[in-house]
Amino acid sequence: MRSRPLGAVALMLLSLATAPAQAGQKIYSYDSANPATEAMTEQGLTFVFIKSVLSQRVLKLVETNDVGEADLRPADERDLGPGGLQALIGPTAPERQLYEITDQADGKALKRALCHSNRAWLAFGRLKSGLPLRVHAVTYDPASGQARLCVTLDYDFHGEWALPKPVQQQPDRTDRFNDAPNTLPY
Repeated sequence: MRSRPLGAVALMLLSLATAPAQAGQKIYSYDSANPATEAMTEQGLTFVFIKSVLSQRVLKLVETNDVGEADLRPADERDLGPGGLQALIGPTAPERQLYEITDQADGKALKRALCHSNRAWLAFGRLKSGLPLRVHAVTYDPASGQARLCVTLDYDFHGEWALPKPVQQQPDRTDRFNDAPNTLPY
């Protein structure tokens, strides 16, 4: 067994230990990049997600200039049947993160609009600041046992939303010795 240098092991452990501490919620907006995408989502989409050093998890999808929104949950490629995403979008497509559209909020309407179905998924790559995004909407037909690609949507990165600053807890003023100057709002 080959040993790793102590520095490499320490760096790996440090990065794993700090990953949750560096995780944070982000909001990226994307503009529709072509007429077909604009016909489906008008001005574009906004994604609410949690990003860490090693991963990301999309929580919500919002139509940027409309009131529509849908919650997303991570899904397994096996839900799409034989071949999974590879059978639908090819082996070299980078869009490998699969999320099921839930029924919460406007999820049912979004599934019907994208796939004319009661069950639909979105496949896309990692959300990256400044880079375009391709989203594949897919559904599964239990009668045929096959998944099908409903529509492919292309977006240009628009920007990142600033999150509101968390309200700092104020000190307990009943204790005259608890000054806690680091929690004052100024």
